[in-house]
Amino acid sequence: MKWRPPHLLTFWWVFLAAAAVWMRLRSTGILESGDGIQHYQIARYSWQHHELFLHSWGKPLFTLLSSPFAQLGIRGMTLFNALCLVATAWAADGILKRAGQAARWLYAPILLLVPMYGTMVLAGMTEVLFGLLTVLVIRAIFEERYVLAMVLLSLTPFARPEYIGLAPFVLAWVVGKRQWRALPWGLTGHALYAIAATVLVGDPLLALHDGTYGGAAAIYGQGPLLHFASHLPEIFGMPLLLVGIPALFAGAWLWWKKPEDRSTLRLLLIVGLLPALAIAAIHSFLWWKGLKGSLGLLRVLATTAPLVVLCVVWPIVRTLSLPRVWWIERFVFTTGVGVLFLHAAWKALLLVQPLPVVPNDYEVFVQRVGAEVGRVKGDYDRVLYYHPAVAFYADIDPFDHSTAQQLFGLDTMRTDLGLGPEDLLVWDAHFGPNEGHTPLRLLRDRPNFRLEEVMVPQDRMEVLGGLPFEAWFFQRGMDQRHEMRTVLFDASTPVPAELEHHVDTIPCVEGGKTWCFKAEEFPLEVKQLPLQAPGLIYAEVVVSGTFKRANGNGDDIKMIVSAYDTQEKAGYWWQPLWDGPFTFTYRVPAAIAGLKYKLYIWDINRNGCSISDLRVEINRVVR
Repeated sequence: MKWRPPHLLTFWWVFLAAAAVWMRLRSTGILESGDGIQHYQIARYSWQHHELFLHSWGKPLFTLLSSPFAQLGIRGMTLFNALCLVATAWAADGILKRAGQAARWLYAPILLLVPMYGTMVLAGMTEVLFGLLTVLVIRAIFEERYVLAMVLLSLTPFARPEYIGLAPFVLAWVVGKRQWRALPWGLTGHALYAIAATVLVGDPLLALHDGTYGGAAAIYGQGPLLHFASHLPEIFGMPLLLVGIPALFAGAWLWWKKPEDRSTLRLLLIVGLLPALAIAAIHSFLWWKGLKGSLGLLRVLATTAPLVVLCVVWPIVRTLSLPRVWWIERFVFTTGVGVLFLHAAWKALLLVQPLPVVPNDYEVFVQRVGAEVGRVKGDYDRVLYYHPAVAFYADIDPFDHSTAQQLFGLDTMRTDLGLGPEDLLVWDAHFGPNEGHTPLRLLRDRPNFRLEEVMVPQDRMEVLGGLPFEAWFFQRGMDQRHEMRTVLFDASTPVPAELEHHVDTIPCVEGGKTWCFKAEEFPLEVKQLPLQAPGLIYAEVVVSGTFKRANGNGDDIKMIVSAYDTQEKAGYWWQPLWDGPFTFTYRVPAAIAGLKYKLYIWDINRNGCSISDLRVEINRVVR
């Protein structure tokens, strides 16, 4: 791997990297507001808290290399990954030279346009660095620098757990070449990590204590074995998948016709394609069985993209370069095909991730919560939170535990749950009951915990576990809150006239306390729900009953609560109605309880339905 002066290819790679950074600068949203923010925070604050360089979840090698860029802000992580793209293209170029000039020029843009890989570059995630290491390893083997290959391989466990799918094939290659002296160098990474762990925390065996990816099926669940296979177009893009098939035939044809290419083809197969397939198979199995904290995230296969693109581009371009034609004809043909392919790849990327990135409803709500925490944090000794983005948007050092701390559980053996008297606890429905192991009732039902505020997004959304996304602020202290419950109407009580309503019903054959609604688009509308009360903290609209549709099936009939400020929509919460009993609760914070609220049924396809024992009540929690 000798260094040579920059040439046009280098400027081409830098241009692509700059384009990625420019796109990130144009983006107002964050692609990974959970894991992405946590990786950024670990890298950013590692200079103040040196033990973070050993953080196993944060990936020590990624933290070490990206930490200077993290000091520039979260967009600095994109700059780091863009440079990793340049290094990946350089590493692959050593292998692509024999395939032809077109392969050398097309590799980097094709890789950047792989949907999951390109989005990980923009998101500043760890998959890009691991992909770089895989190509550096295969380049070192290609140049028969086996000691270097083993050293690089030894670093992969500290970049991503996918090393488990790469290492067996690299070791098999080195053993097959009888490079016995190179094998011990495969411990280099662990030796360096042990030295660092001894110096920073006094534990040379820290790597053996890693429990980062313990079983978490109870939190994340599990899914079908072919989950990743069914999402390959979203991961790699349909254009790359379509040319992958002829790439296999091209490789077989080259093996038969060009014996001088067999060594490279063998290398691409054993240390390129097979590890990529192994990584995909491992993730598929883990998600299927619910092991090692697998969440079935498609982005994990971005780790394989550099190898997959290398294994596709090399045989196809090499095959196309063999016919004896004038160079100008070959240039025109390959340029035309390349431009068409890149255009299709760009469109495939945009189908998965529209660019520039704008904040989605989830991110907007988390920003609001973080901004509110930033506004009130000075009133408290510490801020305890679950969602990593809270500290990010509140501009809090999450690793300075004298002022803030991310929670992964509470001490339920203590009446104060381990909170200080001047601590603010920010519970959210996404991380709180899942990674945080803290159900809302544990905090809400304690009389010695004072509820300070409730926040909900403008449009209702469900998060992991099927819970509506909300944020609750608590502080230790006796709370004098109580509930005021009012039944607006039920199956035997008509809707009061002052609620401005209309109900389209027909006679019921079921009998009893059943309302049968006509096949109308809006068969039930109740306006101006009374939510206000002195000292209100939040109000709840509770709707219950037993639902049955007259015709059809699916989720095309919904129960909706909407909020309006004059004529503008200010809030929208909905739930699909399925046959059987239901209870839906819509929470409304005091800050927006003064708006105009409407409850209605939306029968999209006008099938008609009935609800037995219908009950609508308002629960106002006041202090």
